[in-house]
Amino acid sequence: MPTSVVESLKARDLYKDSGRIQEQMLKTITPTGETREHKMAEMDFFDIKIFADELDIALKLQNPLVQSLFAKNAEGLANLVRVVNTETASGFKGTNSSGRQLDAVLLRAEQFQTPVGVWAVAARASWIRAIAAADVAAAANFIERGVGGVAHGEELPMATTEGLAILGFINPAAAPCVDALQISYLAQQYNIQNLDFELANPFIGDAICELKQPLFIFPQETALVTVNYFQVGQDELRPIGLWVKMASNLRNLLTS
Repeated sequence: MPTSVVESLKARDLYKDSGRIQEQMLKTITPTGETREHKMAEMDFFDIKIFADELDIALKLQNPLVQSLFAKNAEGLANLVRVVNTETASGFKGTNSSGRQLDAVLLRAEQFQTPVGVWAVAARASWIRAIAAADVAAAANFIERGVGGVAHGEELPMATTEGLAILGFINPAAAPCVDALQISYLAQQYNIQNLDFELANPFIGDAICELKQPLFIFPQETALVTVNYFQVGQDELRPIGLWVKMASNLRNLLTS
C-alpha cells in the first residue's frame, strides 16, 4: 500500500505534470441508501500534483499512521478538491493561491465551534477539554454548526466553495474520556462507531482510530459528530482530516 499521497495518486494515474482531467460525476451513498451525485470539474493534472506535493510536505512530521490515513484516502481527497472546484472554477494553487483559487489546510481546533458554554464564542481555543459529570450523563456534540445556529446540535454546513474530510480521530490524552461516536450526515444517522483509544496503537504512543468510512462533506452539505463521554477527566479528542477552501477565505489566522 502506498505510504504517501503522491505515491497513492501516482498509482491511480492522477499525478501528472501536464494535461487535464476530464469532468466526471462522483456518486456517494447516504446511510439510508440514497445515491447522491456530485460534479467533479475538469481540472489541470498539475493542480492535483500541487495538492499532493503540498499535502505530503504538511504530513512529513506527522505520525506514520496519520500519513497512511491520508495516503489511503488520497483519491477521495483529490475528488473533494475537484467537487469544490466546480463552483470556484479557478483551480487548486495551494500556498500560492489567491482569490477563488483553492488551498487546503489540516484540521485544527480554531476552525470549529466550541460545543459547550456560551454560544457566542466563535471558536475553540484548544482540542483539550475538561469533561464534567454533565458531559458523561448525555451524548455531547463534538463537531456542530458554529455561530449563527439556532441551538446546539445543528449540523455543520459547508458553503458552495468549500469541503471537509474527516478520516479518523486521535486522542493523545493520558486517560481518554470518549469511547464512541456517531455521525449524522444530511440529517441521516450513521451507525455507532467505537473509539477504542485505550487499546489503539499502544506501542506507538499516539492513540489513533480510523473511521470505518471516511466522512466527506461536499459543498452545500451538512454533518454533525456526536461523541459518548464515559468518564470525567481531561480529554484531547481531535479529528484527522482536511478542509478545502478558497484562498480568499484563508486569510484569518485565528479561524481559517
